Amino acid sequence: MKVSVFFLMVIVSITAFAKPPSSQQEIIKSIDELKAINGQLLFTEDDATINPLLEKRAELLDNLMKELRSAAGSKFIPVVFNKDIIFLESRIQVNTERGNKLAAQRDQVKLEIHKTDHAIKSYLYFLYQASKDYRSIEFIRNKSLKLLEESQDLDKKHVFPKLDGEGSVYVELKKNHMGFLQAIKSYQDILSYVIVNPRRIASVHWFQEFSLLSAITHVNHFDFVQPINYKLAPFKVDAGGVLLSFVVFSLVYFSYPFVFRCTAWCIENYVITKGSEQQELIYHDIRRPVRALLIFFGLNLGADAFFYKTDYLESLEGFSFIIFSLGFIWLFFKIIDSFVLVQIQKLSSSNKKLRKEFFNLGVQSGKGLIIIIALVFSFNHFGISLTAILSTLGVGGLAFALAAKDTLSNLFGGLTVLFDNVFRLGDWVKVGDVEGTVAEIGLRSTTIRTFDNALITIPNSVVSVSSVMNWNRRAVGRRIKMHVGVTYESDMDDLRQAIEDIREMLKKHPDIANPKHKLSNKRRYFKFTSQEDTHGIKSTQLVFMDRYNDFSIDILIYCFARTVQWAEWLAVKEDVLFKIAEILKKNNLEFAYPTQVSIYRPENNNGIDRGLPIEGSGLSE
Repeated sequence: MKVSVFFLMVIVSITAFAKPPSSQQEIIKSIDELKAINGQLLFTEDDATINPLLEKRAELLDNLMKELRSAAGSKFIPVVFNKDIIFLESRIQVNTERGNKLAAQRDQVKLEIHKTDHAIKSYLYFLYQASKDYRSIEFIRNKSLKLLEESQDLDKKHVFPKLDGEGSVYVELKKNHMGFLQAIKSYQDILSYVIVNPRRIASVHWFQEFSLLSAITHVNHFDFVQPINYKLAPFKVDAGGVLLSFVVFSLVYFSYPFVFRCTAWCIENYVITKGSEQQELIYHDIRRPVRALLIFFGLNLGADAFFYKTDYLESLEGFSFIIFSLGFIWLFFKIIDSFVLVQIQKLSSSNKKLRKEFFNLGVQSGKGLIIIIALVFSFNHFGISLTAILSTLGVGGLAFALAAKDTLSNLFGGLTVLFDNVFRLGDWVKVGDVEGTVAEIGLRSTTIRTFDNALITIPNSVVSVSSVMNWNRRAVGRRIKMHVGVTYESDMDDLRQAIEDIREMLKKHPDIANPKHKLSNKRRYFKFTSQEDTHGIKSTQLVFMDRYNDFSIDILIYCFARTVQWAEWLAVKEDVLFKIAEILKKNNLEFAYPTQVSIYRPENNNGIDRGLPIEGSGLSE
């Protein structure tokens, strides 16, 4: 049983693929009938016979268009090039070489019949595709007009030769000529019918039928509107335009807030993933320009409906073009900003050394390209010649170059800063008298946020020629330098032991850079400099008795914390200070501080001793 069902399905499938669809068979049959009617019209001169044939031909063309429309829902087999055409071309070449002109002409006419049949089928397939793809009426009409002109030129070129004779070749030539006239006439009938009645084949959506002018015209056709339009005629407005503009403005005012709230609720609850900051960032950035564009679209539609008869319409269109251009530029800017920010967040999580300033350069370049494209479209829209502008710039190139000198200097200065890798976003730098963190590296200027939270903008041309101190270019080592003063009463042996203890403490301190510790870094730079200076590694440790000061014996302590972060460095420095205090206490040493010694010398002056204060040298009494 299963085998029988299988073979039955195979037979049905083969039959389905072997034969064209029934709708296509009906189309081919209609074409043959049209050729037959045109053949009868060629030999008929009686009006009583011609009129029924013309009516039958018109009915047949109507049915042909209906069959094409019905075929639009099924599979329509595309036209395949006829093999007879290749055969006839070869036979024409042979007869021409042998000098058989009449036979070659016979085959030439036969070839034109096949080409015309192929053109008819190709055109019907074009109509099928146009109906299926909802191509516009203008597109179908223009294509049909072009093909009709080509067929008429072909018909004029083909002239039946006036020859005497009744040979078989001549009879076949005459027969082929009649067949060609039937085919070319049928082809032209189909083209002319579609040109006059394109709606019989074109599939049009309801929104393609709808237009602002058609809605206004529909309102103005009501009888009670006519008296109102007579009164409004001096103002170049009509009731249809006023009513439609009022409806549009009302919809914008009342429906847009509701639509925006519903859309925002749907997007926030069903589109954006909860807790995804990236998606929320993109949505909130893009929402404002999209809303502005939609609101202005409604207002512009209402204004067009109100002023469609007035002279202000052209100015309104120019104004609308500018607003829409600015709106789309705003939208594209937001899309670029949000997209790049999201990508930077993704990449920076895996690559800590990502140079964000290059993304900033790319964003600014992309925005500049968008502005240039918008300007080009604006010039074309308003009929401004770009050639004239460029030629004007060529004449005034010197003046333009002088005016743009500072701008170009800043541009190349910014590129120098970026590619020399002088600093990055977030680096702590000092440029001249300005110190702070780098907030932005732009094409024209660099912005620095100072530590008192002021924002300072420095032109890139100044940055590129200034000395830049970058505190962030330190891998290991933030300097700790101090002098510790002890009193002059200190024992020298105790002082030597304290210095040794401080040295040992620094060597063993886990947060103090030690010369014996090497930084493991896989990245190597081919530079003829020390790797420590290239990477920013400092590990020097110096502890020596440095000088006899006015009030103290000073010990120089010079070392580097392993960390370069300020808060961590302060914690390390604090710990070192506490440990130094413990070492001094353990070695019976005291911190020195400024003192003043008073020495009294007895003097006989009316029996009164006067004490004269004399500054001492760290001695106390």
